[in-house]
Amino acid sequence: MIGGTRSSTFYLRLSAAAYAIGIAVNSFSAWNCIRTQWDPVQRGYFSTTYDLGRLAVALGHMSLIILLVRIGSLPWLTSSLAAVGQTAFSNYVLQSVICSTVFYGYGFGLYGKLQRYELLYVVVPIWVLQLAVSPIWLRHFRFGPLEWCWRSLTYWKRQPFRIMAAPAG
Repeated sequence: MIGGTRSSTFYLRLSAAAYAIGIAVNSFSAWNCIRTQWDPVQRGYFSTTYDLGRLAVALGHMSLIILLVRIGSLPWLTSSLAAVGQTAFSNYVLQSVICSTVFYGYGFGLYGKLQRYELLYVVVPIWVLQLAVSPIWLRHFRFGPLEWCWRSLTYWKRQPFRIMAAPAG
């Protein structure tokens, strides 16, 4: 199923069913948490249903993404996501450095000080940065910097890093 080999109808139905189940289950869990004023005992009881709902919503997202890729929708986004995937190790470390600087004491010390919606002010710029920079990087280099180091260490041989321009002729 993850390979996208099923019919588009299958993924459309799967997406609709998964979203319906996930949103319903998570709405129920959220309603109960609010109703019990976030009682830790009740919250623990409903974490199972919340996890079930998250799994269903993730399945819905996956199905929808497969459909969007299949129909060629948003080619700029899919190619940018592919570039982020090709430089995943470098992007992961970059996210870690940025977030540790934002949240820990040696940086801005914002851990535990932002509301959930305010976390979007950190997450969205990181996503935009990675979606913009990764394709540009890969136009000039074969790998992300950490991917290149990892490959060179793996093969005990310095790997080619830059993409050479085609000879004029």
